Amino acid sequence: MSAARVGYGIALALSLAVPLGLISYRNKADKIITPFIYLLYPIPHIVLLPLIILLFGIGDLSKVILVALIVFFQILVTTRDAARNISTNYIYSLLSLGATEKDVYKHVVFPACLPKILTALRISIGTAIAVLFFVESFATSKGLGYLIMDSWSRMDYPDL
Repeated sequence: MSAARVGYGIALALSLAVPLGLISYRNKADKIITPFIYLLYPIPHIVLLPLIILLFGIGDLSKVILVALIVFFQILVTTRDAARNISTNYIYSLLSLGATEKDVYKHVVFPACLPKILTALRISIGTAIAVLFFVESFATSKGLGYLIMDSWSRMDYPDL
């Protein structure tokens, strides 16, 4: 149950953050995206748990959304920074050969950003598990966080 929640949350965050981070290598898109990142990234997103539970209920959806929300910014910032650091020589070389914008993304931007995206994914998995442990401690009767807190409250250390 917990692994599925982490998986769905990370998949949701990846599907939103990677395309948004990749298009931000262009200055026009970056000027639109960056203010939102600077405004929303420093907020401790875990405090949104009561609001998310109120909006989406106490089921799996609220837990997946909170995991995705927290991991989203880690992946977005890493992808955006990787896209910003791509040498424009590669892009201009491809464009001079008659490539389209789609070709630039497919053959230069995405491959250049992929190592950083995978690094962000690796770091985000640990963050997602920690967030899920906290989230599963509230208003649920399933998952690893619930089982750990339940065993701890009963002082059942072998189960813990």
